[in-house]
Amino acid sequence: MPETASPRILSRKEHPISRKSIDPDALRILYRLHHHGFIAYLVGGCVRDLLLGKTPKDFDAATDAHPRQIRDLFRNSRLIGHRFRLAHVYFPGGKYIEVSTFRRQSEFDSSSQETHPQSDNTFGTPAEDAFRRDITINGIFYNIADFSLVDYVGGLEDLQRGVIRCIGDPDEKFVHDPVRMIRVIRHAARTGFTIEENTYRSLLSHVEKIRLCSPARVGDEFLRELREGSTRESMKRMIETGMLFALFPPFLGPLKGEREREDFLLFAAALDNLHLSEDPVPDEFYLALFLLPLLEYFCPPLAFPSGRKGQADFLVQIRQWVTDTLGPLHFPRQIREGATQFLAAQRIFQDFFPGGKLPFRLVRKPFFQPALRLMELGAKVRGREPFQLSWPSEEKHFYRRKRKRRPRKGKRREAGDKPEADRIPPEVHTP
Repeated sequence: MPETASPRILSRKEHPISRKSIDPDALRILYRLHHHGFIAYLVGGCVRDLLLGKTPKDFDAATDAHPRQIRDLFRNSRLIGHRFRLAHVYFPGGKYIEVSTFRRQSEFDSSSQETHPQSDNTFGTPAEDAFRRDITINGIFYNIADFSLVDYVGGLEDLQRGVIRCIGDPDEKFVHDPVRMIRVIRHAARTGFTIEENTYRSLLSHVEKIRLCSPARVGDEFLRELREGSTRESMKRMIETGMLFALFPPFLGPLKGEREREDFLLFAAALDNLHLSEDPVPDEFYLALFLLPLLEYFCPPLAFPSGRKGQADFLVQIRQWVTDTLGPLHFPRQIREGATQFLAAQRIFQDFFPGGKLPFRLVRKPFFQPALRLMELGAKVRGREPFQLSWPSEEKHFYRRKRKRRPRKGKRREAGDKPEADRIPPEVHTP
């Protein structure tokens, strides 16, 4: 960061952001911080989206108040994080707004080899916080004190030009935290902006380093690629840069031709349509639809015999394939297993087509409806008619006819017992 970084400041009259467009709870947080003498900024993607005329998914705030001071100001907050502490301020319905202290550097940029979390030595100024961020269009601040925009990194200019640019040296940024390469691609896909030349060349030269990152972080970032509505453009750029094959080396075989890649992108477009759907879709369904176009290449359903034995073998094969394919990424077990069940059910549908009637034992499985929807979506993308299947509306119960038992006439007599009439009454002693 330059020693004397001076920001570009746009007054309220010079930018389109209105407080009416800002979440009321975020405004309350900013005002309380400001009224207690702290700097209070809206930061990150919410400012970018407001400038682009979009509705932000969430709002983040940054301040010069330290985490404990934030905690004291907001009783409905909780401090999280190990390496760098920040606060989540909670509201009804499970909603929360993240409030962080200005940092001197990213938690992934430290050049020291310390194994213990750092504390006050990573707190910084607004300028230092801006220069530690990923890309310029995410480094613009909204100041609640005078409703101005504060730009230390040239984000306003790049936003106007439609450019995705790394803040600082892209080589240094990508080596310190390769996950930033996925974010660069995602933001370029979401905005339709072009990636600046130096940033693009650096991404190409460091793309293989994505395998060095934490599988959990990469998995989380990749799920965002699938569910945020710009999957087709993201996958297209991932194929062009080689990022997709760095994440999933087995994809090199089935996606080596232009036609195969175009078919794959059709399924990516179907993921974008899911994002627009009013029905909520779980992450495991997004993951299953992402893998579906490659199912027949790696696990052809017709290679297994029909019946339960073939289905059991197919499920084992699918589970192994999903595990191998998602090797560099880590997903929660529920998401991985759910996607496996949805994909494995595709062969069951083929077993009962045409004219077959699905057994009720399958219909009542929790994965049945999502798997059926996956089959219908896959057929639609390929331009085919989905299988016409039927199933019973309820389970039929069959009872065996039970033999009626005769009612007992008194207590069963044990062997050696005499009848009641033959018993000698006890002697009665009279005085």
